Amino acid sequence: MIGIVCHDYFVPSLEIISEKIKLPPDIAGATFMAIGTSAPELFSSITGSFITEGDIGVGTIIGSAVFNIVGVTGIVGIFLWKTELDIDWYPIARDCIAYGVTVFTLIWIIEDNIIHWWEAVVLLFIFVLYIIIIYFNRTIETWSRDLAERIHERNWCRCYNTEESPLLNGKAIVPEIMESQKRDRRLERDSFSVEFTASKEEEVLHQESMGRKLSEILWSGEHTKNGTLCTSPTEGGWKMFWWLVLYPAKLIFFLTIPDSRKPKLYSLFPLTFTVSVLWIGVLSYLAVWMVTIIGYTFNVPDSVSGLTILAAGTSIPEIISSIIVAQNGYGNMAISNLVGSNTFDISFCLGAPWLIKTLISEKGYLIVFSSALTYTTATLLLTLIAFVLVFVFSGWKLNRTVGLIYFLLYGVFVIIACMYEMNVFGNINAETCK
Repeated sequence: MIGIVCHDYFVPSLEIISEKIKLPPDIAGATFMAIGTSAPELFSSITGSFITEGDIGVGTIIGSAVFNIVGVTGIVGIFLWKTELDIDWYPIARDCIAYGVTVFTLIWIIEDNIIHWWEAVVLLFIFVLYIIIIYFNRTIETWSRDLAERIHERNWCRCYNTEESPLLNGKAIVPEIMESQKRDRRLERDSFSVEFTASKEEEVLHQESMGRKLSEILWSGEHTKNGTLCTSPTEGGWKMFWWLVLYPAKLIFFLTIPDSRKPKLYSLFPLTFTVSVLWIGVLSYLAVWMVTIIGYTFNVPDSVSGLTILAAGTSIPEIISSIIVAQNGYGNMAISNLVGSNTFDISFCLGAPWLIKTLISEKGYLIVFSSALTYTTATLLLTLIAFVLVFVFSGWKLNRTVGLIYFLLYGVFVIIACMYEMNVFGNINAETCK
């Protein structure tokens, strides 16, 4: 149900807000759109920090982070089936570096199980720094690609300069060939740079058209496929079953939240944003409360529940948007959104609630009860390394085989993380109070 609110009401209202205040596409994607797809994680963290005062918010964000980069990527690859998408290395490298720094910082913060206000500020500073990097993305990208090209040229030259090969009349002509090829590469790179920076207006228009096209893919598909609220699926089986199960919730949302995607209700987008935020808060509280009760009944730690059930549940917006985007050929956008949203999840969705909680708390600090979360977060870093290596060895391709490998990695992470939390590797966690 959280996914329905996010997909049908919350994220479309965020798009309209971004258009109204004329934010650059990169900044809008890193802030408002990140809030949209990460809203369940944000409210789970708020609920865990202020209401249940347990580790379920931290566990949910850590679990959803892994589920995003390997679980959702695996699902996307499997859904592609016989299709193969080319993935550009630069945006993945950029977001993975930012994400790695964020994970390192989180390990440092929760290592002593105590969170101070200034540690929360460090996380928020990383979020601001990430936005700055995205704002200057074009300059950084040009420099990075130029540096990678120069490194590639030097390595190539070194390999061929180790031994000269006389080809004609005893003259070694390899250096001349190399110089010619290097000049050709520089010309290609310079021509690319000219084409890339020739017209700022054309670039902005291209980004706006891409944004509109993506918006049409994400938000108009449901109307064309599912019709109105009262139109049932033409196929039977599971689609009809889920339509019947979710219909009461969809009806309540339809009656209480104005749909800003409709032309007549477009001007009500502030109300759409506000009411959808309230609904997400209520649903997140109910989800966290139910998982806490289930965990208490079966003596399951909060962090384990967050790493498994809630992690998958709060990642529904990422699953939906990534599959739709990837099936329409936007592989880079799908993967970059997953990694980028993880940086937002940890830096903002944990940093903001932690800062507010530590400032208003009489103790002046926040306690993380699960000592195993430090080890789980370290395992998260290993998962990130494996995520990059799989893409490197696959030649930066996303297909069914790569998807299955990622899904297997997610299963391994969940098993290891739960074993940490259940004290399989030693008495790491205190037992749940009875």
